[in-house]
Amino acid sequence: MFWCSRRSNNRTVNFFSVSYAKIIPNKGTGLKTVSTCLNSVWALTLFYSSSAVAQANSSAEQETPPPAQKTKTQEQEIPPSNAESELIKSVKKVVQEANDENRTTKSILDKREKSVKESNANPFSISQYRQNYLLPITHVKAPNPISVDGLTDENIDNFEAKYQISVSMPLYLMDDDASGVFFGMTLISFWQVYNDETSKPFRENNYEPEVYYQWQTDWDLFNYRFNQFNVGLNHQSNGQSGLKSRSWNRIYATAIFSDVDSFYYLKGWYRLPEDNKEFELDPTGDDNPDITDFIGRAEFGYGYNIGKVNLLTKLTNNLSFNTNRGSIEFNLTYPINDRYDWLLQYFNGYGDSLIDYNRHQQRIGLGIQLKLF
Repeated sequence: MFWCSRRSNNRTVNFFSVSYAKIIPNKGTGLKTVSTCLNSVWALTLFYSSSAVAQANSSAEQETPPPAQKTKTQEQEIPPSNAESELIKSVKKVVQEANDENRTTKSILDKREKSVKESNANPFSISQYRQNYLLPITHVKAPNPISVDGLTDENIDNFEAKYQISVSMPLYLMDDDASGVFFGMTLISFWQVYNDETSKPFRENNYEPEVYYQWQTDWDLFNYRFNQFNVGLNHQSNGQSGLKSRSWNRIYATAIFSDVDSFYYLKGWYRLPEDNKEFELDPTGDDNPDITDFIGRAEFGYGYNIGKVNLLTKLTNNLSFNTNRGSIEFNLTYPINDRYDWLLQYFNGYGDSLIDYNRHQQRIGLGIQLKLF
């Protein structure tokens, strides 16, 4: 018996068998039969091989999952990576226009800032910092006599003079002659000039040196000018000792905005803590641990121009809902000439002077002021 077979997967598959005895007797027929058998074996081999390859490919395709198809919703939710949203474009445009050199918003402080720039560039000059004024006559409701020996509640005069001198100078300037590190100094004096009985003493002097960094932004935003941002270290003292001493140190930040006829500023500070006094006359302890409860923790200023009249208002507050305290000050000016203004000043609250920081005070005065804006 002759077997035609194929081995697949360790198994022998018998395709067919042909009797050897039948092939040998008739050689012509036998050779023809053998040839037919071989052809059949070759055809079946090709058929099974093709089937096996096709089956293997089909299994591989089933084992490898097709790539995930993005739904229409996903395509809508995920924008192209190189495309910018309209909001981002608008913000970038606003920032670029605000920070360019083309000033689209006029500011009430333009003239002042130009003059200060010129002064900063001049090595032989100093600049006006805060208000500079002389009030030859003021009336104060309850002046404190403690700061001068010989002054009492009976002989202290409610009429006195008040003046303020405030200057600044650059320590380091940036290229724009406006931004940089500055030193500022402010002096306020209260003078019992009409008190002949006690030899016209200076009842109180307050000294306020500071070092600050000034960033001249000059950004135009929504028809307003963001003029300036300052951050600095400030010391204020009355230069006294013992029970008369008043002083404190603080870190502050100020932002100034303006438009064509008004300006606004917001100032906040953090008082640097000091050690408590170990005894009443301890020179190293805190002279006034509750000063922020009376003078406040923030200040808001508003300046406004009406024709020739300028109004500057200052508000301070301790930001406390339980025991809210602070002060308000009005400064009304009218021009005398290009350099000086008449000044009418009214104050109500705490912090008229350091010696009176915890005493509610009212004051009204008339005098002249160096033009501020």
